[in-house]
Amino acid sequence: MPTVKCALQGLQKSYGPREVVSDLSLSVAEGEFVVILGPSGCGKTTTLRMIAGLERPDRGTIAIDGAIVSAPGRFVRPEHRAIGMVFQSYAIWPHMTVSENVAYPLRVRGIRLRERRERAERVLDLVGLSNEGPRPATALSGGQMQRVALARALVSDPALLLFDEPLSNLDLKLRERLRTELKALQRRTGLTSVYVTHDQAEAVELADRIVVMQAGRIVQIGRPQDLYREPRTRFVAEFIAAANILPAIVLAATAPGVAIVRTAAGFETEARHDIAASPGVPVDLVIHPEDCTLLAPGAPAQHCHAVEVLGSRFQGTGTRYTVALHGAPFDVLVLGTDEPLAPGTPASLRIAPGRARIVPAT
Repeated sequence: MPTVKCALQGLQKSYGPREVVSDLSLSVAEGEFVVILGPSGCGKTTTLRMIAGLERPDRGTIAIDGAIVSAPGRFVRPEHRAIGMVFQSYAIWPHMTVSENVAYPLRVRGIRLRERRERAERVLDLVGLSNEGPRPATALSGGQMQRVALARALVSDPALLLFDEPLSNLDLKLRERLRTELKALQRRTGLTSVYVTHDQAEAVELADRIVVMQAGRIVQIGRPQDLYREPRTRFVAEFIAAANILPAIVLAATAPGVAIVRTAAGFETEARHDIAASPGVPVDLVIHPEDCTLLAPGAPAQHCHAVEVLGSRFQGTGTRYTVALHGAPFDVLVLGTDEPLAPGTPASLRIAPGRARIVPAT
């Protein structure tokens, strides 16, 4: 069994009458990269701040590296927890050099100057800023500042690394590049990490496991591919990917975990499930646009439905179509750069077998 590096048990936090985190429990294994994902106000940042010691839980316990740091009657201050933290705002001191910024946590702890410099140089090299130590912090770009913030979090050899939406202030291309570098760095160092974001693409690319939160509670935990293919609720299906979600009713079971459903728009399809899907039960049908293809009208293939193109949006690697399926709008993603079909064009929509899934009706 892997070693548990961080354990949260029964955390609760309220601000006045408003409960923002409710009965939250989570274990993070050594070397794991866990991403807490959810919309604004779901409690993800409050959870991270409680781990860091920047907020006191009203109830529950927090253990880091086997030591209780927060429990009824016990609270360890942030500087005495074995953590490093990277903030959204970078928190870089403008009057210091890059090296001084990185070494500051060591200075606070009374580490000698020579050792501070050596350790700062080592982590600056690790994040790709080996020649930037003497520069004023104000001379750095946004991406470089974020690397300095990461180096400062690493310099104390933390047991746990915490990230509070650290890439949200950067432009798209820089975010994508730093995501790749951050994941590679975490793989090299083996540092246990907890990362908070509302960005689904960021979560899917970085996480070993994603923790999806809604209204202060964890609604599902799993690997990115598991949450994508096996959402348990409509909320998870919508938040992890841009899926077609249609109200439907179960007609019959065809095999364990498989049922035939009919949508409100009137078409029938086979769908996977892990719920009590008895005939007559209302459900939500989840179908991803990339699990569908558009064929010539009247195509004889199985799982085909007559549709009409309503519009299209070219997205670089493919075209996202909105079609009318039994009178209801439905999205289809077609890869390639062919000339898009014009609005009004008839076509056949084919849903890949085994891809549709049903979840409990909202």
